[in-house]
Amino acid sequence: MNNIRMHIIILLSFIIVGVALVLQLEQDFNVPDEPGSPLNRIQDQEIIDLRKVNEDMRTRIVQLRQQVDEYEEESSSENLILSNLKAQVRGYRLIAGNVNVKGPGVIITIEGSTDDNIAYIVEQRRYLLNLVNELKVFGAEVISINNHRIINRSDIVLAGNHINVNATPIAPPYVIRVIGDTQNLRRYIDYRTVLFELMQRDNINYDIKFTDDVEIQPITREKSIQFLQIAEEN
Repeated sequence: MNNIRMHIIILLSFIIVGVALVLQLEQDFNVPDEPGSPLNRIQDQEIIDLRKVNEDMRTRIVQLRQQVDEYEEESSSENLILSNLKAQVRGYRLIAGNVNVKGPGVIITIEGSTDDNIAYIVEQRRYLLNLVNELKVFGAEVISINNHRIINRSDIVLAGNHINVNATPIAPPYVIRVIGDTQNLRRYIDYRTVLFELMQRDNINYDIKFTDDVEIQPITREKSIQFLQIAEEN
């Protein structure tokens, strides 16, 4: 599109120069001469021809200007479509967990009151899994555990004596970062969950800190897709 526009501009420049030359030549031919002489008749005919060329050039300039306007309108439409596509791609990357994000939210730290490994009890009671699910219900938009981003295909499972998140081992303290509606999150923590009371009974300590600046890194590892295929549309 830019090349076409550049060519049209160059062509317009040549035509404008041509019109200027025609006008100059027309002035040069308007010199006094004897009426009815052969030279005068030749000059008259050449002036008529030059005027015709001049009019043709003016018409062509108008046409080319119209083409430039049309190309600019098309380019504007293409830029709008491209901007919309880029916005959609950014949205999909955000949902997939491929971009770094930040915003208001809460940071919850969970650790044992002693040096004992709490991985087994945390998994047995489903503390992390239930906490993540409840946070999603009450306003969480993005969640991570020990800097591992939680997406729709994430898993939180016990693997031996430790917990795996996204197939990666993690160890206490478990730091859950949450970005979302802080009012709903406060309401959830204060009134709508018993998870933290249950943790205390199991000698698990927790710390809750609300902040306007929670940052969550992109997902670093996720399950590979082995059997999923795109179905052909009828």
